Amino acid sequence: MKVLRGQRLITGLLVAALATALSILAVRTLSFLAGIENFASDIRVAAMQPPMPQSKDIVIVALDEATLSQFPYRSPVDRAFLADLLGMLDQKGAKAIGVDIIFDQPTETTKDAALRGVFKSMKTPHFIAYTSTPAIVNQSQLGYLDRFVDPTLRAEANVLSDPLDGSVRWINPGGTTPDRPPGFAYKALALVGKNIPPTQTEIAWRSKPNGGAAAFPVYSAATAAFLPAEWFRNKIVLVGAVLSLTDRHRTPLAIIDDGDMGRMPGVIVQAHAISQLLEGRTTPRPGLFGIIALTGLAALVGIMLSLLRQGIAVKLALAAGVIGLYWLTAIFGFAQGLPLLPMLAPTIAFLAALWMMDLLIGRAESKQREYIQGMFARYVSPAVVDQLVANPSAARITGERREATFIFTDIANFTGLTERLDPQLHANMLNRYLNGACDIILRHGGTIDKFIGDAIMVIFNAPLQQPDHAARAVKCALELDEFAEIFRKDRNREGIPLGVTRIGIHTGVATIGNFGSDARTEFTALGDTVNIASRVEGANKTFGTRICCTGDVVEKCPDLEFLPVGEAILRGKSQSVTLWLPVSGDTGAEFASQYRSAFSQLSAGDQKVKTRFAELVEQKPGDPLLIFHLKRMEAGTVSTLVTMDD
Repeated sequence: MKVLRGQRLITGLLVAALATALSILAVRTLSFLAGIENFASDIRVAAMQPPMPQSKDIVIVALDEATLSQFPYRSPVDRAFLADLLGMLDQKGAKAIGVDIIFDQPTETTKDAALRGVFKSMKTPHFIAYTSTPAIVNQSQLGYLDRFVDPTLRAEANVLSDPLDGSVRWINPGGTTPDRPPGFAYKALALVGKNIPPTQTEIAWRSKPNGGAAAFPVYSAATAAFLPAEWFRNKIVLVGAVLSLTDRHRTPLAIIDDGDMGRMPGVIVQAHAISQLLEGRTTPRPGLFGIIALTGLAALVGIMLSLLRQGIAVKLALAAGVIGLYWLTAIFGFAQGLPLLPMLAPTIAFLAALWMMDLLIGRAESKQREYIQGMFARYVSPAVVDQLVANPSAARITGERREATFIFTDIANFTGLTERLDPQLHANMLNRYLNGACDIILRHGGTIDKFIGDAIMVIFNAPLQQPDHAARAVKCALELDEFAEIFRKDRNREGIPLGVTRIGIHTGVATIGNFGSDARTEFTALGDTVNIASRVEGANKTFGTRICCTGDVVEKCPDLEFLPVGEAILRGKSQSVTLWLPVSGDTGAEFASQYRSAFSQLSAGDQKVKTRFAELVEQKPGDPLLIFHLKRMEAGTVSTLVTMDD
């Protein structure tokens, strides 16, 4: 018995060592596992990191929309303005000034010369972004950049992205030659007297302070001249673009933020790197020996569990509990000061040791295979695992900025109706409605993005290019409206008070592609364009219409007919957009002409227009849009501008 126990102990230790080595090696070499580990770390960094005070060492002067709107051209940035801006900052007592702008082409000769002169005359230590990467500058651009920027002022501005998901994860160390100068962050530190040996260090992202303030003070370049010198004195001042479509980089914070944190301007990425080096912070990860110890401990727990004389169901339950407890500890413990504990290597080692030990002590191989597959299915879809094994590159998350047209549909008061209907009747009715709607959408070439209860989100011009995507969407919406009205009236005759289907259409640029984790991806669209389309759908409730679209749609459909609905300030927006009602061929030409004329009077604030709308209501009694405008005029509001309520 003692010999048997000794053999089992030795076997268990060997299995634990093998499981530890294989799991660590797998996570470090297999791209899909490394991607999942990155995802687990990103979630914690983005959502669980304790807040930090706003940086007192770094200030960002942003070339934003307010700045660029002053000039007749957006790019390159007006260099006379830059010369004045840098000259002003030079007088405000900054510790160092970094310019995150690539000067790779000439503009106006006098303005270029003025900016060169400022660079030569500045007393404040300063440095300028530089790159020789062929993907960014061609030979002609590089030649100009070399002539414009003195070698002593150069700092390599390239950011280092993870090939798995495109996220910026490391500080660029740069080089030691004129064509490969020091990295931007390391150059900044050298100018303020902190010479740190350059290494490819993982970025320790600075979290926002409590209250929602930014991690770094950001001031518009358009107003920087009017700001107190104290705001810049003894600080590292970074000048760069903070624009919606320029120099944006995906960061690990994109897991929960699709705004400035998730798609971060390059100058703010550099600010995070400089801040980290100045403060001596590092990403809180255990070292290799810590990972080995933790993974080995997990493997030993798996060995111990395999030795229990319990059925497979009990072991499965215990294993799930162990893994769940560890994951909860790793996730929520990070917010309490624990480092970023590895998630996958200990989990895999635990499961692998459990499986291998069961094989070695005589359990049937078929049952063991079923067990391990069942355990992994709790965390990763088996179908996705099979796909990634066959083609690891399929795990990459890609996105593309593309113009597209979006449709959102929603049935009015459907949630309340659901609570009153028999569940079977409700399910059958919804399935019939969605089947009919989807047939129409697919016939017009739309991509059904998702269902949200009774609501449908549709994309045109993705994944396949459709030059007439806006017209397709409008025609699709008109047919959807016709179908939905027939369906609604049929249900009403059956005694089911089904509401109208409201439809919103908007055209704009969005990020479209496969998004999610390496284990689960979804083809969808992200960005403000999608939000606007959804809010346009909601605007129907205010105006009493069933279909609304924006002027961006109308501009792309010269062969289709639309009637103006109103100037709407959509929820969450400060600027108004013109909403339009697409009309089918059966709309009377005379009525349409009269309505457009009356709407023009209303838009101009003509107090006599009330009579015209009253006449139109007599022509089309019960028309919700006409009644909406007439009631507003009766209440004293003679305007087409409407602010959407929450």
